[in-house]
Amino acid sequence: MQREKIIQLETVVDHLSGEEIGMALCALNDDPMILDAIYLPGIGKKNRPAGLFQVLCHPGNEEKAAAAIFRHTHTLGVRISMIERFVLPRSATTANVCGHKIRAKSYEVDGCACLRPEADEIAAVAANLGVGAPALRLKASHTRD
Repeated sequence: MQREKIIQLETVVDHLSGEEIGMALCALNDDPMILDAIYLPGIGKKNRPAGLFQVLCHPGNEEKAAAAIFRHTHTLGVRISMIERFVLPRSATTANVCGHKIRAKSYEVDGCACLRPEADEIAAVAANLGVGAPALRLKASHTRD
């Protein structure tokens, strides 16, 4: 386990439609400067439906990440915090899923080697095979190169 410093940016929005929230979340998660983005719905001032966008990025990327938040949400302000997190060391690898070679992450927990296939690739293989994604994810195994 490793410890690292990251930046958390957040803003509350109560002015976007559901479709705009979804588009903003997709755009933020696709941004290479952003490690993770999440939207948490709630109730804001004057009892209006509102939600919290939280975005994580590495120090040094916060201005570009904030610019992306402004671009995709048109919020008027973004809070910034330096936080720490624990992370597991991981490495990029490939997994064999029902005969398909896909991207995955390899990591270790409690001395046990684990494999996490990339969700978008699992979804593509599942769609191709006409099956549900959970069944494929559970069948993943390391590839033998």
